[in-house]
Amino acid sequence: MFKKKFPKEKISVSKSGDLNNDKKAEHFILAESGNFYFINTKGAIELITTGIISDEDFASPTIQIFSVTKTEKHVAVAYEYFPSNTRMEVFRLKKASLESVLDIMGDQGVTINKKGQVTQLWKKYNNEGWSLAAAVYTWNSKTATYKGSGQLP
Repeated sequence: MFKKKFPKEKISVSKSGDLNNDKKAEHFILAESGNFYFINTKGAIELITTGIISDEDFASPTIQIFSVTKTEKHVAVAYEYFPSNTRMEVFRLKKASLESVLDIMGDQGVTINKKGQVTQLWKKYNNEGWSLAAAVYTWNSKTATYKGSGQLP
């Protein structure tokens, strides 16, 4: 279905997962062009964002699906670029589409733990150079936003 609609796109990474626990999988595709596509449970294909391309000599972009509550999962796309930065954008399912709920960059990386918390490691500059700082983002289902704690940039 994807190849038929976008014959010039080459799939780099694809994942499937049930974001809203309706027992139907949504599908996510990262193309070599840097385009990120979403295919909902009805088969509609939507371009979500562009520019998801890692610099040469860095790992390929990734797609991660993770739980933030017992009934909700999010999907994250991440890529790395010079000199050592990691960019991550997190999306949630909203009205049969994806909505961006977090967009961060970590000088020293961005990770997601088993509890669904996103950790951003960044360089906090000071007179002696820099020290490693960490910000942790936790999903708040009441406000439908990520709340940051720790050392926020």
